[in-house]
Amino acid sequence: MRAAATVLLLRETAGALEVLMVRRHAAIAFMGGMWVFPGGRLDEADAAAEARRRLPPGAAARMAPLRSADGGRLMDDAALALHVAACRETFEEAGVLLALDASGAPCAPGRVAALQGRRCVVERDSSEFLRLLEAEDLYLDVGALVYWSHWITPSFEPKRYDTRFFAIRVPSGQEVSADLSETTDAAWVRPAGVHEAIERGEMRIVPPTLYTLEDLADSHAAHGGLDAMLAAEHGRATPPVMPRIEAGAEGVRVVMPWDPAYAGMSGEGLQPAEGFPPHLACRRSSVTLRGS
Repeated sequence: MRAAATVLLLRETAGALEVLMVRRHAAIAFMGGMWVFPGGRLDEADAAAEARRRLPPGAAARMAPLRSADGGRLMDDAALALHVAACRETFEEAGVLLALDASGAPCAPGRVAALQGRRCVVERDSSEFLRLLEAEDLYLDVGALVYWSHWITPSFEPKRYDTRFFAIRVPSGQEVSADLSETTDAAWVRPAGVHEAIERGEMRIVPPTLYTLEDLADSHAAHGGLDAMLAAEHGRATPPVMPRIEAGAEGVRVVMPWDPAYAGMSGEGLQPAEGFPPHLACRRSSVTLRGS
């Protein structure tokens, strides 16, 4: 199982919350053609010692603490590597650079635009991301990433990921674009309206993405705005969620750990001793993928 990081890039348009989604290239074996959030697997280069030199003052203290699937706290270097991976993948897949300049201000949109040609270089060699930051004297804005959720691929999948989701407001003025390699399209999606897009056949998404979109919509409505939401959700409870799967006449049923049937199902499972917080436990406990 590979560690991975995903980023929920957020903005508000006329008071409505929007999140950036990208469509994975149809030829990719894992979730090809699906609409997802920018992200990808942790690479060895993300854990390089140089990463600490690319942090602004005080950023390490503001980083969200991360825990392993068994509840133990990750070492600081392992947690930092996941934050680095989140920033790197966001640059690769969406062209958004979550970085600050030497003065502590967000990297100017013009500078980010001038660096777009480096995306393919970073995609070929992930170690080039930290080299790019050093050459440009830029610092990763890891302290602004809100640790949102933790999903683990069900055990039936041949490729499995232990994925941390982070949320952040997209830096003002930066343009987004698909990389046209791993992703073919990019779009701003209103979480509150995603069900209509799915029903129209405009979007294919997997259950963790659907649950995350519903969670975003509810949190934004509860807190009354994006900035208030991110401030309130800093430090939110993030137990790992590992669904279980069963096949039936109507399709494949994806069952969440808070479903009463989960404990008796086959396959690897995970049920944290502390249970699940309301923002998860209030959601449907299963979803059926028809035609799978």
